[in-house]
Amino acid sequence: MMKRRGFTLIELMIVIAIIGILAAIAIPNFKKAREQAREKACYANMRVVLGAIEMYNMDNSAMKTALADADTQSGVLTSGGYLKNAVSKPEVGCVYTNTNDLTTSGYISCAVHGPVQAP
Repeated sequence: MMKRRGFTLIELMIVIAIIGILAAIAIPNFKKAREQAREKACYANMRVVLGAIEMYNMDNSAMKTALADADTQSGVLTSGGYLKNAVSKPEVGCVYTNTNDLTTSGYISCAVHGPVQAP
């Protein structure tokens, strides 16, 4: 009698079930890590814009008190060299707006991730 080489159906089913369980555990963790990375990138972008506005205000007598077009490619922060490039948003829904005067107690907020305080 010849011995057959290979796996039985039960062995294959057990391996497939284990792989499925591992995938069910890992995929949500990867999604959560991706969302957290986008949120941190958004906060970092807002802080960079706040820093650029602060540098602009130190160099110019006409202070920038609102975000307006400051973070766009043609904005004063980019054309003045305070930002190397326009800030790229980590998500489609990220729209940056400011509340109050950015030179005092104002802050920038994102429509998706919320506000970041001015330093």
